[in-house]
Amino acid sequence: MAQLVVETERAWQALGQVSYGPTEAEKKSIQFRRSSYVVQDVKAGDVLTRENVRAIRPGLGLPTKYLEHVLGKAVKQDVKRGTALGWGLLG
Repeated sequence: MAQLVVETERAWQALGQVSYGPTEAEKKSIQFRRSSYVVQDVKAGDVLTRENVRAIRPGLGLPTKYLEHVLGKAVKQDVKRGTALGWGLLG
């Protein structure tokens, strides 16, 4: 029975821990990833399209995995060209 306890504890420790988000090593390189930016001036109420939103560097805007979700959405304020796209800009 003592051996069972020891081996169970060893197996439990071998599982490790779940870690969500970037690791310390990745945090330094996040800025070099692509993210969504507004590439044309957009007025409040205008709809985001492939012509006025692109995935470019640096990675300060929304991750590119959300690009399809924001296309077709209207912005709630005027947005200048070169602005990193964020959820707060969408209406």
